[in-house]
Amino acid sequence: MKLKQSDIFAPINLLLIVVNLVVFNLVSSDLFGRIDLTENRVYTLSDVTRDVLRNLEETLTIKAYFTRELPAPYNNIARYVEDQLAEMKAYGGGRMRYEFLDPADEEELKKEAEKFRLEPIQVNVMEKDKVEFRLAYLGMVLIYEDRQEVIPVVQSLENLEYEVLSKIKRVTSEEAQTIGFIEGHDELLLRQDLTRIDRELRKLYELKAVDLSARYSIPDDIDLLCLIGPKKDIPEKDRFAIDQFIMRGGKMLICLNKVDADLSNMQANRSALRIDPWTEHYGFRVNDDLVVDRMSPTLPFQTMTRYGRQITMVPYPLFPEVINFNRENLALKVLRQVRLYFPSSIDTSLAADMDSVTVTSLFWSSEKSTTQSSPYDINPLTRRGPLIYDMAHLPLGVLVQGRFTSYWKDRSIPIDEDGNPVSDEGIIPESPETRMVVIGDANFVHDQYIVPGLDNLTMMLNLIDWLAQDEALITIRSRDVSSRPIGEVSDTARSTVKWANILVPPLLVIGFGVFRRRIRRSARRMATEGSLAGDRGGEKR
Repeated sequence: MKLKQSDIFAPINLLLIVVNLVVFNLVSSDLFGRIDLTENRVYTLSDVTRDVLRNLEETLTIKAYFTRELPAPYNNIARYVEDQLAEMKAYGGGRMRYEFLDPADEEELKKEAEKFRLEPIQVNVMEKDKVEFRLAYLGMVLIYEDRQEVIPVVQSLENLEYEVLSKIKRVTSEEAQTIGFIEGHDELLLRQDLTRIDRELRKLYELKAVDLSARYSIPDDIDLLCLIGPKKDIPEKDRFAIDQFIMRGGKMLICLNKVDADLSNMQANRSALRIDPWTEHYGFRVNDDLVVDRMSPTLPFQTMTRYGRQITMVPYPLFPEVINFNRENLALKVLRQVRLYFPSSIDTSLAADMDSVTVTSLFWSSEKSTTQSSPYDINPLTRRGPLIYDMAHLPLGVLVQGRFTSYWKDRSIPIDEDGNPVSDEGIIPESPETRMVVIGDANFVHDQYIVPGLDNLTMMLNLIDWLAQDEALITIRSRDVSSRPIGEVSDTARSTVKWANILVPPLLVIGFGVFRRRIRRSARRMATEGSLAGDRGGEKR
């Protein structure tokens, strides 16, 4: 029997195809590609993450403990985590590896997960028209040399890359930066009022409460000092401690409420803070006013009528919604909308006569805004007459930077209750180049005021990262900003859009009907003419 040439080469071709596929899989195991059409490329690893993975000095191992057999949406979480870990491995250059483990039916894996403080959570499973409860593992542990970091539960995919990268940076860093939060003057407390901030910051930083009622100086290990919403006045000895921290080159984030407003009682009064001469020495002053802005939300207020209590929706201009940001600052570059609650304006003119200090506005009010001075009226239902928005672009947050002069340069060191100086060291008269961020509102980061869809939390975390000079994380955290506010438009433009929406759709339908009718009439006319022409031709024949 004579073999054909095609019969001989067919097995060889098949073998070559298989070999090529195997080689391609081996080569592409360290490569990764993805087409991401989202606005901020939220499904693509950022350049920052890639650089961190490429620069690993030792092997990083990520163990992901995920229960496989879970219904939606939990199965999607496991799939997405595994995809992202695979992409990270591709950029890790051999120094990053991961294991995807299911401890559901293996006691050894369960014990291993418990050793890493990973506990299963209870999830609801719908099976056979019944809701059942099942324990599931959805956590990860990162191991680098003799150090480890844990992500107990992955419940959201929106910020997964930031979560993992912050843990990588923490586990690979020899020493974490420390952020101090001043206490002792009824400030907002981390564990009580700022739990969202506390939880996010602890992923990367060491947090320390600095109670100035019990000490006279700021600890040397503090890299960034935060003063958030003090209600009591700050005594001279505490101001001295803060001043000398700045003179050592320390950075600060200051959020002040110069007006104490109570929305439940509809009352507002000037706060107990009397620190203007002190802050003016550094080039800024938070004014004792309330900013009123047309760019604001509509809120429900209860009113009494002859029919009883009713809920009325009223615009509330004392809650400005900020969309004007200094886009040159990395911390604010991609923010969309932040809502402030009873903010005060900031006087930036004081630094004009200072040679070594500059003040830059970070965000400001809209083109239609104004201020309200004491006595304050925060009840929108008792307001007399329309509001007149005769101001624009009032500074609400500023950056103050440069070389500061000590407030105590030509003064004596403050004394304690026993009449002794609070410091045995000499006064540091001038600071090196440093910076502080000042915001005329502290309510915007309070747990009860953080609203989903707004960027309050993101802005606060970004500013802290920027002040701490960990700017790399800002580009990742900001990618999932979801607020998309509509810009302020004129009354004429608003009316035009309104009537266009009302009139254009029916006009289009009418126009399409007229066009369709003309087409049909033209078709009937042509058909009639063709029929008549056919009849004449038949008569001639």
